[in-house]
Amino acid sequence: MINFKKLTFLFVSLSLCLSAYAIEEIEYKNLKDGAKLLYDGVNWSDKVSRKATDYYIKKISDGITGFSEFYNPEGIFLFSTATNYEFLNKGSLIGYSNNDLKFYDIFIRDGIVETRELLADEVQALFPKYKVIKISDFSKATNSLKIKKKRGDMKLILLNDTDRSFDNYGFTSNNAKYNFYNLKGFLEITEKGMIQFSKFGDNTKNSPWFILLLR
Repeated sequence: MINFKKLTFLFVSLSLCLSAYAIEEIEYKNLKDGAKLLYDGVNWSDKVSRKATDYYIKKISDGITGFSEFYNPEGIFLFSTATNYEFLNKGSLIGYSNNDLKFYDIFIRDGIVETRELLADEVQALFPKYKVIKISDFSKATNSLKIKKKRGDMKLILLNDTDRSFDNYGFTSNNAKYNFYNLKGFLEITEKGMIQFSKFGDNTKNSPWFILLLR
């Protein structure tokens, strides 16, 4: 059966995105397909010499998840990061999941790939020009959060500090204006108003919406 509510939400969201909002880039560039990386047990580096035979090649999965995959020079699959966006920062390989709204430090220990979720203050240190907002900051009663907008544009990061997934969630608004990013939890607010973060406009126990009130 066709869900007209969800179709309408998708149509409105697409119309708003095409007409009023723009996609912004963050300062850390996503590793390109085919990027070569070295790992010495502590630090990651993209400084790979032509003579190197031991390195990792990043590719983007064509599957439903869109998770990044890494291969060795012979094209043999090595591991998946379970993240959609990766960048290097001071020797660390940082991954971001659009489903989780979380950042992860990716490393290899005893031949096994492991990840560590970054804390809010670590994310804030990575993005000092942004205001980090945690899911736990929203009202438990109304799922809303009031934020005082300062002069000029305001950059926000919606960071998930819960075990909830945000697959198929997106931002919509009929009054506040913003630019969105290729990282789902990032926003640049250009005009005050209300912004809804929801799954197809639903507000249920399993898929509640979250409301940002920019005053």
